[in-house]
Amino acid sequence: MNPAIAEFIRGIDPEALARITALSDQEPAGIVGVGDQLDPSRAEGTELDYYHGVVTRRATPEDMDALTVPAGVWAVFENTGPFPQALQHLWPDVFTQWFPSNPYRSRPGPEILRVGLVQDRAEADAELWIPVEPAA
Repeated sequence: MNPAIAEFIRGIDPEALARITALSDQEPAGIVGVGDQLDPSRAEGTELDYYHGVVTRRATPEDMDALTVPAGVWAVFENTGPFPQALQHLWPDVFTQWFPSNPYRSRPGPEILRVGLVQDRAEADAELWIPVEPAA
């Protein structure tokens, strides 16, 4: 878990969170975490832009920020298991197992993660959306 992101999420006012949630009208549904401007190396500790929000086509309220994401192809990876361990293994599995055995590569764009905690927050169901394009 990234401590800065965890602290950011804990600091979101419940009323603001409810307003954000109400805007969700696309998949993945509900509150998502979005990592954008990722370093191509994906090295631990590199900087990125992080958003906590929803995927929507609705107009963005004036007191909120929006990240416009062009249409494209996404690979969606589902994961269920102990939290946060299963989630921490998801990215390495995608990049070391799925990509080498499929005719796609990641393309520029944000990575979207939806996480739902279950069983007293000890386990999580997750969807990781990675922007992809056909490999050359």
